[in-house]
Amino acid sequence: MKDSNIEKHYNKNLSRSMRMKVWLDILTPKQLFYFTSIAKILKKAGWEVFLSARRYDELDNLIREFFRDWEIEIVGRFGGYSLDEKLKASIERLGLLINSVPLKEIELVASSGSIEACRIAYGLQIPHILASDSPHSPVNPLTAPISKLVITPWIIDRSEWAKYGVKSSKIKKYRVLDPCFWLKDFKPDKTILENLGVDSEYVLIRLPESAASYLRIDDNEYVKMITRLLDVARRHEFKVLVMARYREQIEVVENILKNKNAILIDKPVIGSNIIYYSKVFVGGGGTMTQEAALLGRPCISIYPGQQPSIHNFLSRIGLIRHCSKIEDSFKLLERFLKDIDRVSKTVYEKSRRFWKAMEDPEEKILRWFKEAVSK
Repeated sequence: MKDSNIEKHYNKNLSRSMRMKVWLDILTPKQLFYFTSIAKILKKAGWEVFLSARRYDELDNLIREFFRDWEIEIVGRFGGYSLDEKLKASIERLGLLINSVPLKEIELVASSGSIEACRIAYGLQIPHILASDSPHSPVNPLTAPISKLVITPWIIDRSEWAKYGVKSSKIKKYRVLDPCFWLKDFKPDKTILENLGVDSEYVLIRLPESAASYLRIDDNEYVKMITRLLDVARRHEFKVLVMARYREQIEVVENILKNKNAILIDKPVIGSNIIYYSKVFVGGGGTMTQEAALLGRPCISIYPGQQPSIHNFLSRIGLIRHCSKIEDSFKLLERFLKDIDRVSKTVYEKSRRFWKAMEDPEEKILRWFKEAVSK
């Protein structure tokens, strides 16, 4: 190919790359941090990015408080605890998205299992990328088989995606955990503690995602059980901070934990800040448990039910301790707090070593997004 033709070919491809428009659909706080991180990578490479989200207490508050400068279109709502309402909200949102997203301009769709975004992409023959570290999610039977690619951490075995009919060639792995995308440039901000009135050492408890269709646990019973954790912390002169997820959880915590030396976090916060300054993290969910491990904080997982794959891995390398029964977490917290300096140092050193074993996935992300469009 002559030099002039090479230049024309290069400019043509560059021009096409600059016109690429991708739609990223955000459903949860974790996805907000993840997909804004992905958006930064894509924008730097010349892509146009359209971001959408849904009305959801924690998500609304974070967008309003910390992501005001991002143009995120809020479309539809979270369905809450009821399966009927979840279905109704999904059907409603499907129609709203069709009228809100500039679909004629979109060449690629990516989500972490948005049934609505995936269905629209499939219907309009637009390639969809499923970016997920949660093969256990109940949305995967609907979203994984019709996705062009599945992007997932290397820890997750291909068989966990293959069971949904995903071919091995479509499973793309990066050697990094998802929270690394936003934690790699993390700078802790202690003013959040001042705003919460926290001036002493504390244990942080994150409640589980009880409205998730794959958990279905009772908030009242769960919060009653964790009062024992407060008793342990109080004996060692630690405060306890509790992070709830929904209005319903906040009401339960206010009712059961009042006068229990607990501080309920009922305002939008960047979770990594609260984790960073904690002495021990007790997590009933997934993402903040990973964040605690990556930030080198002693971490007790009280995730209800079978542990996700990534939790299993982090347990094996000693970055989290999982308690299958919440009663076991009382004794474990007692042991941690009795020797907190040594425990903290050990976990922190393991965390630093783990960071060094991971990669910068930026080039892979760009390659896979281009690949999904070009095929």
